[in-house]
Amino acid sequence: VYEYLYRQINDSGVRQTIEFLLNREEAHSALFREAFNRIRDTGSQKDFGVERHARQYFDLSTPGRFFDRPTPTPPSFNRPEGSPTQ
Repeated sequence: VYEYLYRQINDSGVRQTIEFLLNREEAHSALFREAFNRIRDTGSQKDFGVERHARQYFDLSTPGRFFDRPTPTPPSFNRPEGSPTQ
């Protein structure tokens, strides 16, 4: 994005700011790339897989499945008595 702006703007102050942002973005990219290369062979990149529970979804519509009724009621969450309201 900065490259497109840089080509379109003639104001020297704005161009200087865009140059700074471009250089900063390149520096951050280089630092992140270096950090990723350092941790490449560590456990932080390990694929732990997907457990059965990660694919579990809850249908809280009443009654039953959503398509069983044209106007299902959403779940309601009641505040306990005496709890403060926001």
